[in-house]
Amino acid sequence: MNYFTTDLSHLKRDIVNFCYKMTVNCKKIERNLILDVVYGILASQDIKISNIARVLHEDSELDNTIERICIRLNNIVGKEIIKCNFRNYVKGLIPITDVLAIFDDSDIVKIYGKDFEDLDKVIDASDPKKQIKSGYHVCNACIISKNKRQPIEVFSKIYSTISKGFTSTNDVTKESIEEVIKIVGTNFTGVFDRGYDDEKLFRFLNNKGIKFVIRLKGNRNFLFKNKKKNVLEVAKSRKGKYKMIAMRSNNQDQELYVSYTRVNMTDKGKEEFALVFVYGLGNDPLMLITNIKVQDGNDAIKIARMYIDRWKIEEVHRAEKTAYNYEDMRVRTLNQLNNLNFIFMITLGFICYQIEKIDSKLLSIEILIRSQSLKEDITVRISQFASGITEILKYSHNGINEFKKYNVKERKQLETIYEQLSIYDK
Repeated sequence: MNYFTTDLSHLKRDIVNFCYKMTVNCKKIERNLILDVVYGILASQDIKISNIARVLHEDSELDNTIERICIRLNNIVGKEIIKCNFRNYVKGLIPITDVLAIFDDSDIVKIYGKDFEDLDKVIDASDPKKQIKSGYHVCNACIISKNKRQPIEVFSKIYSTISKGFTSTNDVTKESIEEVIKIVGTNFTGVFDRGYDDEKLFRFLNNKGIKFVIRLKGNRNFLFKNKKKNVLEVAKSRKGKYKMIAMRSNNQDQELYVSYTRVNMTDKGKEEFALVFVYGLGNDPLMLITNIKVQDGNDAIKIARMYIDRWKIEEVHRAEKTAYNYEDMRVRTLNQLNNLNFIFMITLGFICYQIEKIDSKLLSIEILIRSQSLKEDITVRISQFASGITEILKYSHNGINEFKKYNVKERKQLETIYEQLSIYDK
């Protein structure tokens, strides 16, 4: 039992220290809310407020705890401060150069929801038939970490196209790009799926000096040597000239072939872009547009690998929905949904930190062991670490309440004592 107690105490310490970093310069009410919800999500492995409230083990009635959390989710006064703290936190987990940012849209399906605010119609991406159902759109952005190449979510917004004041999906996309800029400036490469195939986006990114790789749809036309042609027809008329080896999701190598060319927009704009064609992933070739200079086969292969890394954000979506029941959020207003979603995002940031330290931090190794994962070679470990963290925290019978009694000065003294006495992280 001492084994579990040791893991539990050090994990709680890390959670408290993380939440303290996120809420520096915030009021006590925000500090307690972030600590309660982050701990509750990790301990219950769920995003429902009722399950979060249960693992807090407060002396008050469960209904009172649920109501208190819901009320505080109406308005997080220090949210901008927490965002700034989280940006600084993420900077320590990502590379200084060659930053890769991945952008993607997801959805939350609410089949039986009736009382949710501005419930929209979305295409259920999890449904093989891609049926239209009630729900919300979600715009996400991730940055790949420097050590373990984990996707760290830095932007996530739930929105409805029927909400008052909604302008366009492009504006939400630009908002996600601006958030990445606040963290790393324009020194990054943005990777986008074919849902972002839009000339306005090409030029928006190019004018800002942001490098991009975007997958194209088959109906896109370009000027090839001043002749207007369909991109899919051009891709099919060619063959891959350069060979590359890519690893599939089942950890098996696959041979792909790549070629490239240069094009202009059909309106005869001065911008010149490169097209990279990848053969071997499906019946039709993969068509990528980029403003990165492609001068030889090695450059084209690098572009293809950047896009292949895009699947990692799909793994984030899968982890959210399977490991934390992401679609089962049950607060009714869009504001509450987004505030809960924001806290969930920084919770995933805590998990990514633990994954990044897997080679140097004993607690991270213990989390991995407690996950009892059957697979060893896992590229994106969010679900794995989610299970390990919950397995350790299930031995807690008093929640996180004992840490709330410390004021800021006392908590700093407590952290100093931990740093001086503990060799657990070394």
